[in-house]
Amino acid sequence: MNLYNKAIFLAICLLLLSGCWNSKELDDLGIVVAVGIDKTEDNQFLLITQVINPSEIATDAPTTRPPVSIYESTGDSLFEAFRNMTEKSPRKMYLSQLRLLVIGRKLAEEGILPSLDAFYRDHEFRTAFFVTIAKDTGVKDLLNVLTPYEKIPANKLMHSMEAVQRSLGSSRGVVIDELIAQIRSKGQNPVLPGLLIDGNAEVGTSIENIEKIDAPTQLRIDNLAVMEEDRLIGWLKPEESKGLNYITGDMESTTVSYPCEDKGLISVEVLRTDNSLKAKFDDGNPTISIELELEGNVGELDCPIDLTKAESIETINGEVENRVKQKMQAAIKAAQEDFGSDIFGFGNLIHRKNPAYWKTIENNWNSKFKELKIDIQVKAQIRRKGNSTQPITKEE
Repeated sequence: MNLYNKAIFLAICLLLLSGCWNSKELDDLGIVVAVGIDKTEDNQFLLITQVINPSEIATDAPTTRPPVSIYESTGDSLFEAFRNMTEKSPRKMYLSQLRLLVIGRKLAEEGILPSLDAFYRDHEFRTAFFVTIAKDTGVKDLLNVLTPYEKIPANKLMHSMEAVQRSLGSSRGVVIDELIAQIRSKGQNPVLPGLLIDGNAEVGTSIENIEKIDAPTQLRIDNLAVMEEDRLIGWLKPEESKGLNYITGDMESTTVSYPCEDKGLISVEVLRTDNSLKAKFDDGNPTISIELELEGNVGELDCPIDLTKAESIETINGEVENRVKQKMQAAIKAAQEDFGSDIFGFGNLIHRKNPAYWKTIENNWNSKFKELKIDIQVKAQIRRKGNSTQPITKEE
């Protein structure tokens, strides 16, 4: 290869090399970890951003400055509100590290789908952030609360939500992709986790809130919100939220406790669940069959029961089955009678089973859902009894 050809080859290679044409220095960016949105009294969009203070996060030495800052703006659209925020923020909002989107009650009851467009369309947003609803509080009050243990409140809420889903089952995380897909579906309405302020909201904004052993104001994961398409219509109770997660296969682990016949209490740790949902047709009418298998361990025993006996294990299995089935029935009753909203995806099952039938009822599915017959079967199996087969007593 002569010198001329080498020069041409190098020139082509240089053209193919990508550069950071739109790169920005970290000093010029405000890293947003949580966003709150709602509607104002004059029907404008309210935008709240929780931004990291890098100097406070980087140091382990205690300071009197908060680890995050809050910025607020309004606009006729969310896009405009983001631009209006430049009047207050000294840095450009960097949104790729977003952990949490909190939606206020007014906007949630009005309908959230148009507002989600800005978060789904912009290339800066990753789609792994959780979408939540502020319950009985404003989004600004909620994002203003400083949290102990976790310096960044958004991280605290994200980790708490994951922990609740993993170990309790009374709520679950919902990302924007899943939410939009369910809103668009005529066979399933979405649910969203709720966030609460436990304590005085004003006290929670003070640095003193995280300087005490027991923070007087804390953020808490609440139960699941019921949606009809993209509008908030109500809230499930704790046992109903667990029942929903059993039905949809989102129950990772939880506890089932019940009183003994004589005295005391038994607690079972549910470690694994396996659900099966099927749509069937009987004389042209659809029914849903739910089969749930679960495995667990005896977590706590305060009853005069001998776990070496097979009948004792069978008794525990039967009680767990009844308790879990009651939670599932409670969730179905709330969805059918209180809300008239298919939050389980039964409509999608019927659609896949019989597309022709679905076409005749899809536009009126919520009404049909209220009359849907549902059969529930639960099978529990205790795998481990722990280190002792008897309750611990003073007598040996």
